[in-house]
Amino acid sequence: MVSPTRLYGLPHRKGESLATAFGRIAAEEIDLAIAQSRRLHRGEAVHNARKALKRLRALLRSLRVAFPKKLFRAENRHIAATCRRISPLRDVHVQLRTLGKLKAAASPAGDHIRRQLLRQQSPSSAASRPCAKTVRALLDVSRQSLASWPLRKATAEDLASGLKRIYKQGREAFKTARKSPTPGHLHAWRKKTKSLGYGLELIKNLGSGELSKMIRLQRHPDRSAGRRPGLFMVLRALDKEHRSNPASDFNRLANRISLKRAKRQKRAFKLGEKVMAKKPGGFEKRLDRYLRRARNNNR
Repeated sequence: MVSPTRLYGLPHRKGESLATAFGRIAAEEIDLAIAQSRRLHRGEAVHNARKALKRLRALLRSLRVAFPKKLFRAENRHIAATCRRISPLRDVHVQLRTLGKLKAAASPAGDHIRRQLLRQQSPSSAASRPCAKTVRALLDVSRQSLASWPLRKATAEDLASGLKRIYKQGREAFKTARKSPTPGHLHAWRKKTKSLGYGLELIKNLGSGELSKMIRLQRHPDRSAGRRPGLFMVLRALDKEHRSNPASDFNRLANRISLKRAKRQKRAFKLGEKVMAKKPGGFEKRLDRYLRRARNNNR
């Protein structure tokens, strides 16, 4: 079984070409997701499976120009569909983790929501059993389709083109979220940030400390704004519960969550400005420098 903590990036094996590494990474991510899908009643497994699929999708997007359009769209849709199947279980896990970190959640309203979530997470729940079976079937299809991926022809230039495209999309998503910080815009920015982060991790061994710093910065806005959909989901669940069963402690808990969301959002935008500070041209020059090393190492 592939370890959830194994190394991820290019290249990690002596004498391994970029094309070979692309194929190895794709296979490892699918195998990891398959292994974790056997225990989706556990929050850690849900997290690891989704993370593996996101890395796989980031690899696919980073090598977009190497794929025929029809094949890229089909594979991208299939991976996205698999992620969506896991999303309900992810939402349960995220809300439980968020409630566990909120001191104010130790209240009747918070306790009631927690009990409901634990029932949904149970391996015998109506949502858990069919979800795991469907996810494994979808992942088996992905494993078989790897043979059709044109990875042997993929080059450093293909990777550079894909990463530049993701960076530009991330900048646009950041501008939109900054101007109109709705949950939808923040989520769209978070997805692009994660995709770019996973793409940059592919080449982290080819760069200097400057690239490592960029990857670290890339993670921080996501951790500030995004994991923090958990706060939004908990607030939404509490509001729904309050409408059907009014609780005296609802306002206190809702205000505490709203305050935390506002602080983390402010911090996320501040970090986002650092991550997206360079214009696409500047990012491209830096990226070309890193990938030039990859070409030289493979000669």
